[in-house]
Amino acid sequence: MSYAVLEQKLKMVSEQDFDFVSHFLDLVLQSRKKADAEQKNNAEYFAMLDHSFSQLEQGETVVKSMAELRAMEQ
Repeated sequence: MSYAVLEQKLKMVSEQDFDFVSHFLDLVLQSRKKADAEQKNNAEYFAMLDHSFSQLEQGETVVKSMAELRAMEQ
């Protein structure tokens, strides 16, 4: 919905209901921003997983046991 259409619809809201509608729109916008941020984080995470699987398929990984890793710590 374009800003102009939204503006026209807001003009139709009665003055007594305006605060409620305004608060509701703020909640919707905050929710949308949060969803967009989560979607971006998910996309980045899935890209990282894709890269990791690609490395695994190409044999670009190193396998160590926990005992070997502990030995490397010391």
